[in-house]
Amino acid sequence: MKKIYALLFITLLGLSLYSCKKDSSEQNTNKIIGEWRVDYRVFEFYGGAKLMDTYTKKYDMTNPEYVILNEDGTGSFKASGEVNTKFNYTISDAAINGTNASQLSNSKWYPLNDFKYPIITSKANELFYWTEGPVASPSSYDKYITRVHMVK
Repeated sequence: MKKIYALLFITLLGLSLYSCKKDSSEQNTNKIIGEWRVDYRVFEFYGGAKLMDTYTKKYDMTNPEYVILNEDGTGSFKASGEVNTKFNYTISDAAINGTNASQLSNSKWYPLNDFKYPIITSKANELFYWTEGPVASPSSYDKYITRVHMVK
């Protein structure tokens, strides 16, 4: 009887360790490859540590914006049918990390700062990330946080 309990314990232990295995970054990257349509953005504006204002922008299909994440680690932002930003990306620490970004303005590409977008939700047909930064104007705001919800 002790042998049966020992075998049962070893089997359960093995199954529990197997089920606790973390997803590799390659598996996380594969989840987000594709073209994502921006569904809505929530903007929060802060003065000091206090939330001062909030605004939600819902996008419709008349003027969609897209984020394209390619399998080769390149990506782009597209609005009004035109690519306006290009970048390279990796996925690590539950975030989209962008490098070598550039933005199109007056028919010329200009470099942008690297970025990190922490991922809130990553599912087969839903990607939700956030970003934050300083606000130049009005002076009553000193920081913003934006949450971007996208669907395939």
